[in-house]
Amino acid sequence: MKRKLEEYINLKRSPLQNHIKTDLAIAEELNLSEYNAIRRLNNYFKYGVLSGVWHYFVNRIGKKHPFQNYQNPNDDSKDKGIYKLTEDKNLISLVSDWASDTPESDKIGEIIKSHNPDFTIHLGDTYYVGTKEEISNNFFENSSWHRGKKGSFALNGNHEMYARGISYFRDLLPTLGMYDELTEKYTGQKASYFCLENNHWRIIALDTAYNSLWLPLLEIKYPGKCKLENELLNWLENTLNLKNDKRGIIFLSHHQNFSAFEEDIPKPGEQLKKIIGDREVLWFWGHEHRLAIYDKNCLKNNVNVYGRCIGNGGMPVEIVNGISKYQEKVIAFDNRSRFKIKNTDLGFNGFANLELEGDKLKISYYDIKNELLAEENWKSNNNSEIRLDSIKILNEEISFSQTASA
Repeated sequence: MKRKLEEYINLKRSPLQNHIKTDLAIAEELNLSEYNAIRRLNNYFKYGVLSGVWHYFVNRIGKKHPFQNYQNPNDDSKDKGIYKLTEDKNLISLVSDWASDTPESDKIGEIIKSHNPDFTIHLGDTYYVGTKEEISNNFFENSSWHRGKKGSFALNGNHEMYARGISYFRDLLPTLGMYDELTEKYTGQKASYFCLENNHWRIIALDTAYNSLWLPLLEIKYPGKCKLENELLNWLENTLNLKNDKRGIIFLSHHQNFSAFEEDIPKPGEQLKKIIGDREVLWFWGHEHRLAIYDKNCLKNNVNVYGRCIGNGGMPVEIVNGISKYQEKVIAFDNRSRFKIKNTDLGFNGFANLELEGDKLKISYYDIKNELLAEENWKSNNNSEIRLDSIKILNEEISFSQTASA
Protein backbone atom coordinates (compact mmCIF):
# COMPACT_ATOMS: atom_id res chain seq x y z
CA MET A 1 0.00 0.00 0.00
CA LYS A 2 1.42 3.38 -1.01
CA ARG A 3 1.87 5.94 1.72
CA LYS A 4 0.17 9.31 1.60
CA LEU A 5 2.09 12.53 1.98
CA GLU A 6 -0.18 13.54 4.85
CA GLU A 7 1.19 10.65 6.96
CA TYR A 8 4.48 12.52 7.19
CA ILE A 9 3.13 15.95 8.14
CA ASN A 10 4.87 17.28 11.28
CA LEU A 11 7.02 14.15 11.56
CA LYS A 12 9.69 14.74 14.19
CA ARG A 13 13.20 13.31 14.32
CA SER A 14 12.29 11.08 17.23
CA PRO A 15 13.24 7.40 16.70
CA LEU A 16 10.41 6.38 19.04
CA GLN A 17 7.81 8.36 17.09
CA ASN A 18 9.05 6.93 13.81
CA HIS A 19 8.86 3.34 15.08
CA ILE A 20 5.30 3.96 16.27
CA LYS A 21 4.41 5.52 12.89
CA THR A 22 5.79 2.44 11.12
CA ASP A 23 3.45 0.15 13.03
CA LEU A 24 0.50 2.54 12.87
CA ALA A 25 0.66 2.16 9.10
CA ILE A 26 0.11 -1.59 9.58
CA ALA A 27 -2.85 -0.92 11.89
CA GLU A 28 -4.39 1.47 9.37
CA GLU A 29 -4.12 -1.15 6.64
CA LEU A 30 -5.90 -3.70 8.88
CA ASN A 31 -8.64 -1.17 9.60
CA LEU A 32 -9.44 -0.60 5.94
CA SER A 33 -11.85 -3.55 6.04
CA GLU A 34 -12.79 -3.25 9.73
CA TYR A 35 -16.08 -1.52 10.60
CA ASN A 36 -16.30 -2.28 14.33
CA ALA A 37 -15.10 0.83 16.17
CA ILE A 38 -13.81 -1.07 19.22
CA ARG A 39 -11.82 -3.49 17.11
CA ARG A 40 -10.42 -0.58 15.08
CA LEU A 41 -9.30 1.14 18.28
CA ASN A 42 -7.80 -2.14 19.51
CA ASN A 43 -5.84 -2.50 16.26
CA TYR A 44 -4.39 0.99 16.68
CA PHE A 45 -3.38 0.27 20.26
CA LYS A 46 -2.17 -3.32 19.79
CA TYR A 47 -0.53 -3.15 16.36
CA GLY A 48 0.31 0.52 16.48
CA VAL A 49 1.35 1.98 19.82
CA LEU A 50 2.33 -1.17 21.76
CA SER A 51 4.00 -2.78 18.76
CA GLY A 52 5.77 0.47 17.88
CA VAL A 53 7.18 0.89 21.40
CA TRP A 54 8.28 -2.75 21.40
CA HIS A 55 10.00 -2.43 18.02
CA TYR A 56 11.70 0.75 19.17
CA PHE A 57 13.41 -1.02 22.04
CA VAL A 58 14.17 -4.11 19.95
CA ASN A 59 15.79 -2.00 17.24
CA ARG A 60 17.51 0.65 19.33
CA ILE A 61 19.00 -1.54 22.07
CA GLY A 62 21.85 -3.55 20.67
CA LYS A 63 24.89 -3.10 18.49
CA LYS A 64 24.76 -1.07 15.32
CA HIS A 65 25.57 -2.81 12.09
CA PRO A 66 29.37 -2.82 11.79
CA PHE A 67 30.73 0.19 9.92
CA GLN A 68 31.80 -1.18 6.55
CA ASN A 69 35.20 -0.25 5.13
CA TYR A 70 37.24 -0.93 2.03
CA GLN A 71 39.47 -3.93 2.57
CA ASN A 72 43.21 -3.48 1.98
CA PRO A 73 42.83 0.02 0.45
CA ASN A 74 46.49 0.01 -0.64
CA ASP A 75 46.03 -3.19 -2.65
CA ASP A 76 45.39 -2.16 -6.27
CA SER A 77 43.44 -5.37 -6.89
CA LYS A 78 40.84 -4.45 -4.29
CA ASP A 79 37.91 -2.03 -4.43
CA LYS A 80 39.09 1.19 -2.75
CA GLY A 81 35.85 3.10 -3.19
CA ILE A 82 37.27 5.30 -5.97
CA TYR A 83 35.43 5.14 -9.28
CA LYS A 84 36.63 6.82 -12.43
CA LEU A 85 34.46 9.10 -14.54
CA THR A 86 35.18 9.76 -18.19
CA GLU A 87 36.44 13.20 -19.22
CA ASP A 88 33.44 13.73 -21.48
CA LYS A 89 29.98 14.49 -20.11
CA ASN A 90 28.76 12.62 -17.00
CA LEU A 91 25.24 13.27 -15.67
CA ILE A 92 24.67 12.55 -11.97
CA SER A 93 21.22 12.90 -10.37
CA LEU A 94 21.20 13.71 -6.64
CA VAL A 95 18.11 13.38 -4.49
CA SER A 96 17.68 13.29 -0.71
CA ASP A 97 14.98 12.32 1.79
CA TRP A 98 13.30 10.70 -1.19
CA ALA A 99 12.56 7.17 0.07
CA SER A 100 9.08 7.85 1.46
CA ASP A 101 7.10 5.57 -0.90
CA THR A 102 4.60 8.34 -1.73
CA PRO A 103 3.14 9.48 -5.07
CA GLU A 104 5.50 12.48 -4.84
CA SER A 105 8.59 10.28 -4.54
CA ASP A 106 7.34 8.15 -7.44
CA LYS A 107 6.92 11.27 -9.57
CA ILE A 108 10.44 12.48 -8.74
CA GLY A 109 11.76 9.00 -9.58
CA GLU A 110 10.01 9.10 -12.96
CA ILE A 111 11.43 12.56 -13.77
CA ILE A 112 14.95 11.49 -12.83
CA LYS A 113 14.58 8.46 -15.11
CA SER A 114 13.49 10.75 -17.98
CA HIS A 115 16.82 12.61 -17.70
CA ASN A 116 18.65 9.30 -18.33
CA PRO A 117 21.47 9.93 -15.82
CA ASP A 118 24.74 8.04 -15.80
CA PHE A 119 24.62 7.88 -12.00
CA THR A 120 21.92 8.26 -9.35
CA ILE A 121 22.73 8.98 -5.71
CA HIS A 122 20.33 9.05 -2.75
CA LEU A 123 21.62 11.26 0.07
CA GLY A 124 19.86 9.30 2.80
CA ASP A 125 16.70 8.72 4.87
CA THR A 126 14.45 5.76 4.19
CA TYR A 127 11.22 6.30 6.10
CA TYR A 128 10.27 5.67 8.77
CA VAL A 129 13.16 3.63 10.19
CA GLY A 130 14.84 1.90 7.26
CA THR A 131 13.40 -1.56 7.91
CA LYS A 132 13.82 -4.37 5.42
CA GLU A 133 10.26 -3.81 4.17
CA GLU A 134 10.81 -0.06 3.76
CA ILE A 135 14.10 -0.59 1.93
CA SER A 136 12.34 -3.08 -0.35
CA ASN A 137 9.35 -0.82 -1.05
CA ASN A 138 11.57 2.11 -1.99
CA PHE A 139 14.52 0.56 -3.81
CA PHE A 140 13.75 -2.92 -5.07
CA GLU A 141 11.38 -4.50 -7.60
CA ASN A 142 8.43 -2.31 -8.67
CA SER A 143 9.90 0.71 -6.86
CA SER A 144 10.50 4.04 -8.58
CA TRP A 145 14.20 4.25 -7.66
CA HIS A 146 16.05 4.64 -10.94
CA ARG A 147 19.50 3.10 -11.15
CA GLY A 148 21.85 5.09 -13.37
CA LYS A 149 23.21 3.38 -16.45
CA LYS A 150 26.77 3.51 -15.07
CA GLY A 151 26.11 3.30 -11.34
CA SER A 152 23.79 3.95 -8.42
CA PHE A 153 24.63 4.73 -4.79
CA ALA A 154 22.94 5.54 -1.47
CA LEU A 155 24.22 7.44 1.56
CA ASN A 156 23.36 6.58 5.12
CA GLY A 157 20.74 8.73 6.91
CA ASN A 158 19.62 9.06 10.51
CA HIS A 159 16.34 7.27 9.70
CA GLU A 160 18.28 4.21 8.52
CA MET A 161 20.10 4.28 11.85
CA TYR A 162 16.81 4.24 13.78
CA ALA A 163 16.98 0.50 13.07
CA ARG A 164 20.77 0.44 13.69
CA GLY A 165 21.55 0.60 9.97
CA ILE A 166 21.06 -3.14 9.57
CA SER A 167 18.91 -3.23 6.44
CA TYR A 168 20.79 -0.32 4.85
CA PHE A 169 24.12 -2.13 5.04
CA ARG A 170 22.87 -5.70 4.71
CA ASP A 171 20.09 -5.44 2.13
CA LEU A 172 20.43 -2.19 0.16
CA LEU A 173 24.14 -1.65 -0.46
CA PRO A 174 24.77 -5.02 -2.18
CA THR A 175 22.22 -4.06 -4.88
CA LEU A 176 23.94 -0.77 -5.76
CA GLY A 177 27.41 0.34 -6.90
CA MET A 178 28.96 0.50 -10.34
CA TYR A 179 27.26 -1.19 -13.28
CA ASP A 180 29.18 -4.04 -14.91
CA GLU A 181 28.28 -4.23 -18.60
CA LEU A 182 29.76 -7.73 -18.88
CA THR A 183 27.55 -9.28 -16.20
CA GLU A 184 24.76 -6.69 -16.63
CA LYS A 185 24.65 -6.32 -12.86
CA TYR A 186 25.52 -3.70 -10.25
CA THR A 187 28.66 -4.78 -8.44
CA GLY A 188 27.56 -3.66 -4.97
CA GLN A 189 28.33 -0.59 -2.89
CA LYS A 190 30.99 -1.75 -0.45
CA ALA A 191 30.69 1.06 2.13
CA SER A 192 28.58 4.09 3.04
CA TYR A 193 31.25 6.41 1.58
CA PHE A 194 32.88 6.55 -1.86
CA CYS A 195 34.42 8.83 -4.47
CA LEU A 196 33.54 9.51 -8.13
CA GLU A 197 36.32 11.36 -9.93
CA ASN A 198 37.66 12.66 -13.21
CA ASN A 199 40.92 14.53 -13.77
CA HIS A 200 39.49 17.80 -12.41
CA TRP A 201 36.76 16.99 -9.87
CA ARG A 202 36.13 14.61 -6.99
CA ILE A 203 32.62 13.86 -5.72
CA ILE A 204 33.12 12.47 -2.22
CA ALA A 205 30.27 10.87 -0.25
CA LEU A 206 30.50 11.02 3.55
CA ASP A 207 28.63 9.09 6.24
CA THR A 208 27.43 11.67 8.78
CA ALA A 209 24.60 9.42 9.98
CA TYR A 210 26.42 6.50 11.56
CA ASN A 211 26.98 8.55 14.73
CA SER A 212 23.87 10.73 14.43
CA LEU A 213 22.12 9.13 17.42
CA TRP A 214 23.00 9.08 21.09
CA LEU A 215 21.62 6.79 23.81
CA PRO A 216 18.11 5.28 23.53
CA LEU A 217 15.39 7.61 24.90
CA LEU A 218 17.97 10.32 25.71
CA GLU A 219 18.64 10.76 21.99
CA ILE A 220 15.48 12.87 21.61
CA LYS A 221 16.97 15.66 23.74
CA TYR A 222 20.65 14.96 23.07
CA PRO A 223 21.21 13.91 19.45
CA GLY A 224 24.55 12.62 18.22
CA LYS A 225 27.10 15.03 16.76
CA CYS A 226 27.41 13.13 13.46
CA LYS A 227 31.11 12.48 14.02
CA LEU A 228 32.84 10.86 11.05
CA GLU A 229 34.32 7.44 11.75
CA ASN A 230 38.11 7.18 11.99
CA GLU A 231 38.21 4.66 9.13
CA LEU A 232 36.48 7.17 6.87
CA LEU A 233 38.92 9.93 7.90
CA ASN A 234 41.88 7.62 7.24
CA TRP A 235 40.46 6.85 3.79
CA LEU A 236 40.10 10.58 3.04
CA GLU A 237 43.60 11.36 4.22
CA ASN A 238 45.54 8.35 3.00
CA THR A 239 43.66 6.63 0.18
CA LEU A 240 42.28 9.82 -1.41
CA ASN A 241 45.30 11.85 -0.28
CA LEU A 242 43.14 14.96 0.06
CA LYS A 243 45.91 17.07 1.54
CA ASN A 244 47.93 16.88 -1.67
CA ASP A 245 45.28 16.32 -4.35
CA LYS A 246 44.47 19.56 -6.19
CA ARG A 247 41.15 18.68 -7.81
CA GLY A 248 37.91 20.46 -6.98
CA ILE A 249 35.95 18.85 -4.14
CA ILE A 250 32.20 18.22 -3.98
CA PHE A 251 31.13 16.67 -0.68
CA LEU A 252 27.86 14.74 -0.34
CA SER A 253 26.31 13.94 3.04
CA HIS A 254 22.94 13.50 4.65
CA HIS A 255 23.37 16.14 7.36
CA GLN A 256 23.92 19.87 6.94
CA ASN A 257 27.13 21.65 7.87
CA PHE A 258 25.09 24.75 8.68
CA SER A 259 21.52 25.94 8.10
CA ALA A 260 19.48 29.12 7.97
CA PHE A 261 16.45 27.15 9.21
CA GLU A 262 17.67 24.50 11.66
CA GLU A 263 20.65 23.80 13.89
CA ASP A 264 24.21 23.76 12.58
CA ILE A 265 25.98 20.39 12.61
CA PRO A 266 29.63 21.47 12.56
CA LYS A 267 31.47 18.36 13.78
CA PRO A 268 32.14 16.73 10.34
CA GLY A 269 33.38 20.05 8.95
CA GLU A 270 35.74 20.47 11.90
CA GLN A 271 37.17 17.01 11.22
CA LEU A 272 37.53 17.75 7.50
CA LYS A 273 39.26 21.06 8.22
CA LYS A 274 42.21 19.14 9.66
CA ILE A 275 42.60 17.29 6.38
CA ILE A 276 41.90 19.89 3.68
CA GLY A 277 42.68 23.16 5.45
CA ASP A 278 41.24 26.42 4.09
CA ARG A 279 40.32 25.32 0.57
CA GLU A 280 36.76 25.96 -0.63
CA VAL A 281 34.34 23.11 -1.32
CA LEU A 282 30.87 22.54 -2.67
CA TRP A 283 28.73 20.55 -0.22
CA PHE A 284 25.33 18.97 -0.97
CA TRP A 285 23.17 17.69 1.89
CA GLY A 286 19.60 16.74 2.75
CA HIS A 287 18.05 16.17 6.21
CA GLU A 288 16.04 19.41 5.99
CA HIS A 289 13.11 18.95 3.62
CA ARG A 290 13.70 21.97 1.40
CA LEU A 291 15.79 23.40 -1.42
CA ALA A 292 18.25 26.12 -0.34
CA ILE A 293 21.29 27.56 -2.12
CA TYR A 294 23.92 29.36 -0.04
CA ASP A 295 26.82 31.68 -0.73
CA LYS A 296 30.20 30.73 0.78
CA ASN A 297 30.04 30.28 4.55
CA CYS A 298 32.54 29.18 7.16
CA LEU A 299 31.76 28.26 10.74
CA LYS A 300 34.43 28.58 13.43
CA ASN A 301 37.22 26.00 12.96
CA ASN A 302 35.39 24.69 9.91
CA VAL A 303 35.78 24.34 6.16
CA ASN A 304 34.81 27.02 3.61
CA VAL A 305 31.50 25.71 2.26
CA TYR A 306 29.19 26.59 -0.60
CA GLY A 307 26.18 24.80 0.88
CA ARG A 308 23.41 23.23 -1.19
CA CYS A 309 20.42 21.71 0.65
CA ILE A 310 18.40 19.35 -1.57
CA GLY A 311 16.31 17.53 1.06
CA ASN A 312 13.04 17.99 -0.85
CA GLY A 313 13.07 14.63 -2.66
CA GLY A 314 9.98 12.88 -1.28
CA MET A 315 8.95 14.21 2.13
CA PRO A 316 6.45 17.04 2.64
CA VAL A 317 8.15 20.39 2.05
CA GLU A 318 6.65 22.43 4.89
CA ILE A 319 6.60 26.17 4.20
CA VAL A 320 8.53 28.32 6.70
CA ASN A 321 7.74 31.84 7.87
CA GLY A 322 11.20 33.19 7.23
CA ILE A 323 14.95 32.83 7.54
CA SER A 324 16.22 32.67 11.11
CA LYS A 325 19.98 33.17 10.53
CA TYR A 326 22.66 33.50 7.84
CA GLN A 327 20.23 35.72 5.94
CA GLU A 328 23.04 37.33 3.97
CA LYS A 329 24.30 33.88 2.90
CA VAL A 330 21.02 32.62 1.40
CA ILE A 331 21.11 33.11 -2.37
CA ALA A 332 17.75 31.40 -2.90
CA PHE A 333 15.37 28.93 -1.30
CA ASP A 334 12.18 27.43 -2.63
CA ASN A 335 9.36 28.50 -0.33
CA ARG A 336 6.59 28.43 -2.94
CA SER A 337 3.24 27.05 -1.81
CA ARG A 338 1.92 24.08 -3.81
CA PHE A 339 -1.15 23.01 -1.80
CA LYS A 340 -2.41 22.47 1.75
CA ILE A 341 -2.87 19.24 3.71
CA LYS A 342 -4.24 19.24 7.26
CA ASN A 343 -4.02 23.05 7.26
CA THR A 344 -0.29 22.75 6.55
CA ASP A 345 1.10 24.70 3.62
CA LEU A 346 3.33 22.45 1.50
CA GLY A 347 5.86 23.29 -1.19
CA PHE A 348 7.54 21.58 -4.12
CA ASN A 349 9.59 18.38 -4.13
CA GLY A 350 12.65 18.22 -6.37
CA PHE A 351 16.22 17.07 -7.09
CA ALA A 352 19.50 18.28 -8.61
CA ASN A 353 21.55 17.21 -11.63
CA LEU A 354 25.32 17.52 -11.72
CA GLU A 355 26.86 17.54 -15.19
CA LEU A 356 30.64 17.11 -15.25
CA GLU A 357 32.64 17.59 -18.42
CA GLY A 358 36.38 17.94 -17.98
CA ASP A 359 37.05 20.88 -15.65
CA LYS A 360 33.49 22.21 -15.99
CA LEU A 361 30.56 21.53 -13.68
CA LYS A 362 26.94 22.51 -14.32
CA ILE A 363 24.36 22.17 -11.55
CA SER A 364 20.65 22.19 -12.46
CA TYR A 365 17.81 22.22 -9.91
CA TYR A 366 14.41 20.77 -10.90
CA ASP A 367 11.05 20.57 -9.15
CA ILE A 368 8.26 17.99 -9.26
CA LYS A 369 6.90 19.60 -12.44
CA ASN A 370 10.30 19.06 -14.07
CA GLU A 371 10.71 22.83 -14.17
CA LEU A 372 14.32 24.06 -14.20
CA LEU A 373 14.49 26.43 -11.23
CA ALA A 374 18.15 27.42 -11.08
CA GLU A 375 21.43 26.72 -12.82
CA GLU A 376 25.06 27.14 -11.77
CA ASN A 377 28.31 26.87 -13.72
CA TRP A 378 31.58 26.09 -11.94
CA LYS A 379 35.17 25.43 -12.96
CA SER A 380 38.06 23.63 -11.24
CA ASN A 381 41.54 24.97 -11.95
CA ASN A 382 43.37 21.90 -10.53
CA ASN A 383 45.10 24.12 -7.98
CA SER A 384 42.77 23.31 -5.06
CA GLU A 385 40.47 26.12 -6.23
CA ILE A 386 36.92 26.07 -7.55
CA ARG A 387 35.30 29.05 -9.25
CA LEU A 388 31.62 29.95 -9.59
CA ASP A 389 31.37 31.41 -13.10
CA SER A 390 27.62 32.03 -13.10
CA ILE A 391 24.42 31.38 -11.23
CA LYS A 392 20.97 31.95 -12.69
CA ILE A 393 17.75 31.83 -10.69
CA LEU A 394 15.27 30.97 -13.44
CA ASN A 395 12.16 31.04 -11.27
CA GLU A 396 11.94 34.44 -9.57
CA GLU A 397 9.60 33.06 -6.91
CA ILE A 398 12.49 31.17 -5.28
CA SER A 399 14.93 34.09 -5.51
CA PHE A 400 15.84 35.66 -2.20
CA SER A 401 19.19 37.35 -2.64
CA GLN A 402 21.68 37.96 -5.41
CA THR A 403 24.79 38.22 -3.23
CA ALA A 404 26.59 35.26 -4.79
CA SER A 405 30.32 35.49 -5.27
CA ALA A 406 30.15 35.04 -9.05
